[in-house]
Amino acid sequence: MAGQVAPAVPMVLSAILWFVVLLSVCSVAYWTYLMIVGRRYESPPVEHDPSAVQVRLLSVDSARIVQESVDAIPDSITDRHVIAEEPMEIAGATVHVVPDAFECEAIRKGRALEWARRNVPCEREYVLYLDEDSIMTDFTGVPDADVVQYRERPRRSGSWLTYLAEIFRLGFQVEQRAFPSLSVPLYAWGGGIAIRNELEEHVTWETSTMIEDTTFVWNAAAEESLDFALATPKFDTQAPPTIRAMISQRSRWLAGSQQESGLLAPAYRFLTTVRNLAWALSPAVPFLTLVPLFVPGTIAFETAFQIVSIGVFSFVLVWSVLGVRYYDESWLVGLALLVLSPIVSLLHSLGAFVGLVSPPTDFSVTRKVKPELVERTEAEREAEGD
Repeated sequence: MAGQVAPAVPMVLSAILWFVVLLSVCSVAYWTYLMIVGRRYESPPVEHDPSAVQVRLLSVDSARIVQESVDAIPDSITDRHVIAEEPMEIAGATVHVVPDAFECEAIRKGRALEWARRNVPCEREYVLYLDEDSIMTDFTGVPDADVVQYRERPRRSGSWLTYLAEIFRLGFQVEQRAFPSLSVPLYAWGGGIAIRNELEEHVTWETSTMIEDTTFVWNAAAEESLDFALATPKFDTQAPPTIRAMISQRSRWLAGSQQESGLLAPAYRFLTTVRNLAWALSPAVPFLTLVPLFVPGTIAFETAFQIVSIGVFSFVLVWSVLGVRYYDESWLVGLALLVLSPIVSLLHSLGAFVGLVSPPTDFSVTRKVKPELVERTEAEREAEGD
C-alpha cells in the first residue's frame, strides 16, 4: 500500500532505540553500583601540613584571574609558582614562562606541565596543581596518598544554563567517592590535584593527550598500585561562560577519554566506552519515551520500553537533586534545575555527542572571565554584607 512502512524499517528502528536505552541502563546501573561502593567512604585525615606542598598554577595569559587565585592560596603555603605561556606580573608567586623552543611529546597544558616538572625545582613532598581560576578553600593539608583529588565547585561566570549544567554534572560526579576503591580512577580533575613529587618524576607528563590529568592517573595506575584519595575541600572554579564553550569542553573530555582508553585494562576500556556512548547518546532518552505515543507499533515490547525509558530519565532528576545538595544551593535554583533538567541534560551531553561524531584534533582553551564578573559564593556575599 502507498505510504506503508516496509516491515524491516520498524525492526531496525526498534533495535536502535532499544540499543540506546540499554546503553543508558548499563551506565546508570554502574553509577548506582559506585554509589553503593562509595557510600561509606570518608576522606582520610590530613597527614602532611601545607609546608609539604608546592603549588603550581597553570595559565596561558590571564594575569588578573591568576592573581585572584594566588591571593586565595593559604599563607602557610610559601612555595608558589605560576607556569604561564606569556610573561605576567603576579604578586605572591614566582612566574615561569614556558619557552617557545621547548619540545616534548606532550601538547598544550601537558607540555607546560612537563616543562615545569623538568625545570621548576621541588623539595616538597607534594606538587599541588591548580588551574588559573582555581580558588582554594578550606585547605589544611594533604592526606597521605600518591594522588589526592580535591573536589570542584564551579561558580557562574556567564550563562545560567551552563551553571545549571555544572550543578547537574557534579551531582553525577558524587560517584567519585568510590574511586579510591577502584584499581583505576575513572577520571581526574587537574584544577585541584596533589601528586606525590616522587610519583610525578617517575610517571612524567610525556603523553600527547587532551586530558592530561586523567591520562597521568591512568598511566600511574598502569605502572603500579595507585593509592588514590578524595579530599573533602571543594575548590571554586568558573563554569564555562557560554554554551559554545561548554560544548567544546565536553567534546574534548569525551574524545580524549576515548583516545586514551587503550591505556586501560580490557574491562575498564569496555566500561569507559559504554559510559561515553551512553553520555553522548543520553539526550535522546527523554524523547524516546514519546516515540510509542506518536508512532505506536514502532518498538518491540513497547510497554517495557516506556517503563525502562522513564526509569532511565528519572536519574536525570536524581543527579539534579544530588547536584543541588553538593552545592548547598538555594531552593529556587534547585527548582529551576529540576524544571529545566531535560534541557540542561541535553546541553550537558551535546558536547559529548560532538566529541563522539567529530572528535576535536586540537586543545581548545576555555577562556575565563574577569574575576569581578564571576558570581560570588553565598559566604562571600554574607561577608560583604557584614
